[in-house]
Amino acid sequence: MPRELRRRTPEELLREVQAEEAAVTKGRLKIFLGYASGVGKSYRMLDEARRRKERGEDVVVGGIQPAVPADVEAILKNLEVVALLPPAAQAAIDLPALLKRHPSVCVIDGLAYDNPPGSRHATRWEDVRELIDAGISVIASVNIQYVAELREQVEAITGKHVSQTVPVAFLNSADEIELVDAPPEDPIERAPGERQDAERRQKQLSRLRELTLVLAAE
Repeated sequence: MPRELRRRTPEELLREVQAEEAAVTKGRLKIFLGYASGVGKSYRMLDEARRRKERGEDVVVGGIQPAVPADVEAILKNLEVVALLPPAAQAAIDLPALLKRHPSVCVIDGLAYDNPPGSRHATRWEDVRELIDAGISVIASVNIQYVAELREQVEAITGKHVSQTVPVAFLNSADEIELVDAPPEDPIERAPGERQDAERRQKQLSRLRELTLVLAAE
């Protein structure tokens, strides 16, 4: 005879309902991952936001770099932007305003920024986590040099130290990671000293690209 099924307690049923509700209401996270500045992360991120808006989704931009290329600026003109909190140099997104506005999708650039003292969260990526928990999907971008666990490896390649980082565990929590894989430029004809600098830069970019490909694959 089959075993008698155990009847679940009210507490167990409540936990199941709460888990189902959380799964339905929690936002999704998509990250555009690049290996260096200038590979086109911001453009790809905002172009996806534009396409989603054209499909009828409620999209706002909650955080973007203060200076952007002309092609990125052209897309921004057609998107709703929630301004950063003053002073803009501190680069803090207006988390209360975004939660109140509660769009379907929010675009957040620069995941690794630290927030000013006294903010609700110490870092921008923690702001993003709260947006997701509130049911707002986030499209974000970050360079590999800002991944905490890879910081020393990247510093050994570039010689540049960064203090603001994002833990790899947060990247692993993303529903989707899209690699922005623009190949490094080939050195053009230059004077001998300039050509050596260009070749050295190309080698650095190639090593960063390999590191990013490994991270994305994992």
